Amino acid sequence: MVISGTNASSGLPMSAANLITLARLPLLLLIVALLFVPCRQVQGWGLGLLALLFLMDWLDGYLARLRRQVTELGAVLDVALDRVVENVLWVAFLKLDLVPLWVPVFFLIRSFAVDGVRTAALARGQTVFGMMHSRLGLFLVASRTMRFLYALAKALTFGALLATHGLSLHDPSWRPSLAPWVQGLVLLTVALCLARGIPVIVDSRRLFQKT
Repeated sequence: MVISGTNASSGLPMSAANLITLARLPLLLLIVALLFVPCRQVQGWGLGLLALLFLMDWLDGYLARLRRQVTELGAVLDVALDRVVENVLWVAFLKLDLVPLWVPVFFLIRSFAVDGVRTAALARGQTVFGMMHSRLGLFLVASRTMRFLYALAKALTFGALLATHGLSLHDPSWRPSLAPWVQGLVLLTVALCLARGIPVIVDSRRLFQKT
């Protein structure tokens, strides 16, 4: 239990970066609640909060590096919140009939498979990104370039989906008009997710061969 920004088990203050990471959860729940309010103005607020949500994802990592507070706990929390954000939003947009069923199913399967492997790696003394040993795998999974591109793709995709939903509340013709562009962004995000997930599974073979 965290009390006043302090880790109760160690007595050490929790870093600002980790607090920002955890603060993304209540913000996510607020955005999802706003999605189901049939008001275009409210959807505009939701779009602004969505931008803040992804800005916080960048800010926690920036602060951790700036203050030299990069820890395994921070990495695990960051990955966990990323998964919660993307999976909850995919399910919400499925409920709004903006994405097909296979999209959230794909992301859920990828989450369980990749994070299951990473949990096993942590139990064997490896780090989330340290378990990667191939050069291609390191680039696709751990490089700042690919992490930024994937985060940007998710932000643009969810932003486009939310904007489509908000605009269609006023004029339903917006949805079919924007559908090709939005679905293109969805497919791009799926492709990047797959490209970053496969190397984790492939590189895990060496990890399990040692057991």
